[in-house]
Amino acid sequence: MASNIGTYALGSVRKAVLSGFAASLYFASTLPVSAAAVISRRDSAVSVNEWDPVLQGIEDAQCADLAVIFARGTFDKGNLGPWVGGPFRDALVSGSTAVKLAIQGVNADSYPADLAGYIEEGGSNSCAASIGESVQNYASLCPDTKVAIWGWSQGALCAHKALGELGDAAANVIALGVFGDPIGVWQDSVDYPAIPEDISFLSYCESTTPDPLCTNPIEDFPHNPKAFIDRLKVIWEEVDTTHMNAIQKEAVGELLVELPKQAVKELGQLATDIAEGHLRRWMLSPQHFWYGIDGKINTAADDLFRVYNAQK
Repeated sequence: MASNIGTYALGSVRKAVLSGFAASLYFASTLPVSAAAVISRRDSAVSVNEWDPVLQGIEDAQCADLAVIFARGTFDKGNLGPWVGGPFRDALVSGSTAVKLAIQGVNADSYPADLAGYIEEGGSNSCAASIGESVQNYASLCPDTKVAIWGWSQGALCAHKALGELGDAAANVIALGVFGDPIGVWQDSVDYPAIPEDISFLSYCESTTPDPLCTNPIEDFPHNPKAFIDRLKVIWEEVDTTHMNAIQKEAVGELLVELPKQAVKELGQLATDIAEGHLRRWMLSPQHFWYGIDGKINTAADDLFRVYNAQK
């Protein structure tokens, strides 16, 4: 089930971008007032461990009605991250008045969310294994709990892979949800598990101002690996941060450090991907990071509760 949220005109950015890149690499001219209001009130949490009381056998720990595990994207801090996971958790909590909810980020020790896991594995294998182990353990202790597996960016690929790690706990899983899912640019190289018919697939892609990892926009990027990385860095240096919350603004600064630092270790792979037509795998452009502030998290939360209510 893909979301159709309508047109989200995103925050204005400087027009100094080279011609031909503006449509696919920058935000549009304005951000809706409703989205801006949400940002100003949003909790900036980057980690949450609400499965832990049950998993650790703490006395009187209560099983959730709905347990959600979230895999963050590449470069994200904590176990949820500030871009999508933290805001999505807020949206779920706001909509869960009649549902006992527990949200868990994937263990950061098991999943470093680095560029290598994305570029070399098509989504961290250790992340997928951690999701599978956590779901199996929680389901064994809470057999009546419904589980949703969720991810953004590299985390979406981890979530797909986790379907092969569930064992008998697959019976507890009601939904696989993804934001900015890059699976379309990886399926020719990685064999991802099929989604069972009894698991609802909830997928959200920014298509109005296209996210290159889940759409197929027209791009004109340099095909020299070093020049390509330099171009991405320039794009992020020029992005308008007006409508970001404080922790997202901080994350932009961290991204400007981590992206070139980690990418330079993968220049050989980037050259191979360019030669093989896989350049889009590398397009970590601003709109790929926008799901937490364009309204899609709220639509996704509503969709997940509808799936849950239909299966109660």
